[in-house]
Amino acid sequence: MELNWLQSLLFGLVSGLTDILPVSAQAHRMLLLKFFGVKNTTDLLSLLIHLSVFAALYLSSRGQFVKMNRARALARVPKRKRKRPLDTKSMMDWSLVKTMLLPTLLGLLMYRFVQKMQTNLLTIAVFLFLNGVILYIPQFLPSSNKDSRTLSRLEGFAMGCGCAASILPGISTVGTMVSIGSVCGVERVYSLNMAFIIKLFLLAGLMVYDVLGILSGGVGALSFAILVRYLLIALMSFGAAMGGIRLTRRLASEHGFGLFGVYCWGVALFIFILNLVV
Repeated sequence: MELNWLQSLLFGLVSGLTDILPVSAQAHRMLLLKFFGVKNTTDLLSLLIHLSVFAALYLSSRGQFVKMNRARALARVPKRKRKRPLDTKSMMDWSLVKTMLLPTLLGLLMYRFVQKMQTNLLTIAVFLFLNGVILYIPQFLPSSNKDSRTLSRLEGFAMGCGCAASILPGISTVGTMVSIGSVCGVERVYSLNMAFIIKLFLLAGLMVYDVLGILSGGVGALSFAILVRYLLIALMSFGAAMGGIRLTRRLASEHGFGLFGVYCWGVALFIFILNLVV
C-alpha cells in the first residue's frame, strides 16, 4: 500500500522536522506508517528523504565548511608566504570532525544489524524513553563554553559515539551529541553546529545503504504518480528540515532541549500502550 497525497504531505513534513529536532525521525516515521496502514517505505523514498535533509544541513553548514577548507589550504602554504594569519580554530574544528567521524563510521557499519529493530514498536518506545533521559540530563548541569580549542580527543570521540548510537530507532543524532557535549562542558550552540556537520556524514552513509538497497531489490512498482508523491515528500522534508534547523538553533541558544525530553517520554508511553492494544 502506498501513501496518498495527504499522507505524503504529512509524512514529508514530519520526516524533515524530526530529522533535525532531537526527537528521533525513525520513531516518528514508523508511528506515522502504523497510523496510515503502510508496512514500510521503499529504499527510493528513503534515499530522497535522506537527500533532502542532507541538502538542508549542507546549506546551513556551508559557511563552516568553507572556513575549514580555507584554513586547511592556507596551512599547506609555507608560513613565510602566507598573506594572512592561519585560522587555527577552523583547523581545530576540522580535527574535531575527524575525531567524531571514527565512531560514526563504526556505527554505520552496524546499521544492517539494527535495521530489523526499526519496525518493533516496543524497541522504539524503549529507546525513545532513553532519548528523553539523555535530553533531560543537561538541565542539571551548569552552562559551559568549551569548543574545539579546549576539547580533548576523548571528549570529541564521546560526542561521535552519540552520533553512532543514533542508528538505533528512537535515539536522536542531534539530541544525543548536544547532550554529551553538555556533559563534557561544550557550549551548546557550538555542539549543535558540530552535530549538524557530523549528521551530514551519517546521512551520506545512509544514502549509500539506500542505493545498495535499490540496486539489489529494485524500485518496485514505480509509476509516475508514485514518483511525483515521492518528490513531494522530499520537497516537504527539505522545507521542514530548513525550518527545524532555525528552530533548533534558537532553542539551543535560549532554552536547551529539556522539553523535548519530556515530549519523548510522552511519545514513548503512547507507543508502549499502542503496542499493547494493537
